[in-house]
Amino acid sequence: MCRKAELARRKYLHKDCIIIEGTVGVVTTRHEKVEGAKQEDSITVPDFNLGNGFKELLESEVGWDVVFRVGDETFRAHKSILAARSPFFRAQFFGLAGDPYLNEVIVDDVHPSIFKAMLLFIYTDELPDVHDTTSSSHSSTATNMMQHLLVAADLYNLDRLKVFCESKLFDELTTTSVATTLALAEQHQCAQLKAVCLKFAACPANLGGNLCC
Repeated sequence: MCRKAELARRKYLHKDCIIIEGTVGVVTTRHEKVEGAKQEDSITVPDFNLGNGFKELLESEVGWDVVFRVGDETFRAHKSILAARSPFFRAQFFGLAGDPYLNEVIVDDVHPSIFKAMLLFIYTDELPDVHDTTSSSHSSTATNMMQHLLVAADLYNLDRLKVFCESKLFDELTTTSVATTLALAEQHQCAQLKAVCLKFAACPANLGGNLCC
């Protein structure tokens, strides 16, 4: 303990106030150092690849629980994935009148190449290149494929695939295909496709085969 007289003698006391001199140091914390490093570096997140995983599952046939016999070809698939994407399949396998133990389905109203393309879309939200499903890259072949896919999409309640086909058919619309495409649009309740077909057919410039502006 230091007495008041001693503090005054050492000139630490001035008007009843103690004078204290000292040095203050600032220490940078580890957290601040980490924040600085984070500004320079980054962690790259891989691209979304859920579709690739499901595509591998479809192609490997691992864990399949249902087989489709389409013409002279067979396709193995997974009921849960089909049911998640299509109300038709959900009702067929898990609905009140469905059969969860059904392990074989005969398909006689869809061509094997179209059914294969439809399955790929169900699993990946993508379609194969026209070269993978047909022997020609001619636009009429691509149009024909989309027309058949639209019918299949309507049959199996695949709304996204149906609209996707409508968009592709619009892109490929010509004086040769407009009549067939219009008939399909009418038959399968494709209001948008029907409207553009009618507009296309009514445009005098399309007599030469070019889309009306």
